[in-house]
Amino acid sequence: MLHQQTLTRSLVVDEAVRRSEEVVQTRAKHFRSDIQLLRAWAVLIVVLNHARLPFPGGFLGVDIFFVISGYLMTGLIDEALDNGCFTFGGFYMRRARRLLPGAYATFTLTAIAAPMLLDATELRSFAAQLAGSFTFTANIVLLHQTDYFGTNAAMKPLLHVWSLSLEEQYYLVLPIALYLCPRRFRLFLSIVGVIISVAICEAFMARKISAAFYYLPSRAWELGIGSVLALMLRRNIIAPIPIPVLRWACVAVLLVVPVIADERGHPGVVAAVVCLATAVLLVPGANLGRAESALWPLTAIGDRSYSLYLVHWPLFAFASNVFLTPVPAQVNIALLGITAIWTELQYRFVEQRFRRFLITSRSVAILLLLPIILIATSFIGASSMSTVDTQVRVAGFGLSPACEYKDQFASIPSCMSRSNSRTLLWGDSYAMALAPGLAASSPQGIIQATRSVCGPVLGLSPLNYAHPRYWSESCAKFNESVFDYLAKHPEIDTVVLSSALTQYVPGAEAHWKYLVKTPDGFSEGPQSTALLLKALATTVSEIRRLGRRVILMAPPPEGPFDIGRCLERTAAGKPTITDHADCTFTLEEYREHRREVLSFLDQVRAQDVAPILDLDDRLCGIGRCQTRLNGTMLYRDEDHLSSAGSVELGREMEWGNLVDRLAR
Repeated sequence: MLHQQTLTRSLVVDEAVRRSEEVVQTRAKHFRSDIQLLRAWAVLIVVLNHARLPFPGGFLGVDIFFVISGYLMTGLIDEALDNGCFTFGGFYMRRARRLLPGAYATFTLTAIAAPMLLDATELRSFAAQLAGSFTFTANIVLLHQTDYFGTNAAMKPLLHVWSLSLEEQYYLVLPIALYLCPRRFRLFLSIVGVIISVAICEAFMARKISAAFYYLPSRAWELGIGSVLALMLRRNIIAPIPIPVLRWACVAVLLVVPVIADERGHPGVVAAVVCLATAVLLVPGANLGRAESALWPLTAIGDRSYSLYLVHWPLFAFASNVFLTPVPAQVNIALLGITAIWTELQYRFVEQRFRRFLITSRSVAILLLLPIILIATSFIGASSMSTVDTQVRVAGFGLSPACEYKDQFASIPSCMSRSNSRTLLWGDSYAMALAPGLAASSPQGIIQATRSVCGPVLGLSPLNYAHPRYWSESCAKFNESVFDYLAKHPEIDTVVLSSALTQYVPGAEAHWKYLVKTPDGFSEGPQSTALLLKALATTVSEIRRLGRRVILMAPPPEGPFDIGRCLERTAAGKPTITDHADCTFTLEEYREHRREVLSFLDQVRAQDVAPILDLDDRLCGIGRCQTRLNGTMLYRDEDHLSSAGSVELGREMEWGNLVDRLAR
């Protein structure tokens, strides 16, 4: 009896899977070349953007993919549910056959190449990316590694997998939600889900833009637009009609916007416009006519879009690691050719060949063991490659990670080099980098009051798309709390101000503006040298009004490349292409690279706002700026002093004595 029940259940499951496959095959017969064209355009603008060709908004191709994915998966699941043939096993087996062969092939080849091309710092980061990629949590891993549009993002060989991870997370939630929801409520549930996701996205955009970019709750609305469209079509709320004028308008949107958009405010209004235009073009009924046969090359690219998306980015990322300056255009074009070859090979011999591979105990074992082996090997490789230089490049917070304050400043023992310290170090991450050297050379001790990007200027805060208004206001409040602390502690007799200044000085970096504190609150405004000089002079005057002495420590000399990466790679013998083989740079290169900041410092001197202590004479006195001192790496990245380098310089130059002698 038990055997018969088991056999019956097995037959029912097999029949459900068979009927589900019939639904998929039936849908496949209704091949839509217009969707393949959309896929082709989406992947092309992504790849061209990564090749540094004139598609600054090419990242919007991912948003197009999201809408297509939501549309196709929701339509498939809803149809299978209506036909009574949906099974979770069948759905996820199809997803595994579609996605895993290509992904595993790309991840494996990338993992093999990584130890040869990455330094130990990036290899350690890569191992975490690899773990996230195999477990479809790469978006979460990358959130803690880099801002997608940040300068070091180009070094991450699996950066692009964040979008695949996010899609797979959506595919985990979508079938469960549709399965548990009665048919008559599915469309309503999807619409509500889109609205909630938009609200979450808006909240994250105002508080933490990287979270808005990487997290499923804040990006689900894009896939949700596709889901809503699929459900509306299946319920005949929207009819498959040509609507040529609207379609051509949406085609224009998808052609033009990626050429003129940039990353500011993404994902936001521009992403919404692109997603809605994509949804309109997904409505069946387009008549391509004779153009369909002429567009076969694009259709072929659409067929290969998954493999193309997978394989292109590791090539560009490895090149960015090897080149210390921007990858030359001719190299990027050559990489496009290699990408085309790798794409075709993977499409033919992996993606197509294993599209219907059998899910057996053997295949499951391989799918589990291969990631474990590759991830473990990557972590072990990074550990074995680590050197003293690798440790020097670890992110520095000064005296302690606790000294990266968020809002209000309050002195804590870990941010004081000794009790009753008499020097206050106030500033951004550049001040953090100075802290070890000042502490090592100041017998009377220092107190560290630092917050990244937030310079020590009262009433004036930097503001941009990555540091929105709430952040800028909290920066202003942090600086006020530091000043209040200073007023309440008369034992502090000297204040050292330090900042990169690039976020404040007009022209030093793009897209920055000011948030100015006024009697009526805060107001936003453009950058102004006069306003910055006035704010700095006011800050210095207020400190002196308390009877304290002040000195400004200038940023260290910088070159047009990542100094820390150069030092680690060359010492480890990694392939490195650079015009600065010894990782030093000329005084002229430094002056050109930081022309705006140096000009501002000259004005500070000319107006006698505050005495300035800089490192230029010590490091660049012979006309070439040194990056090692007594064998120690002075820099951990392109511009910050390393902790060890700070100590080495601080002791040799006797920063403590210099501060005491020059401050006034």
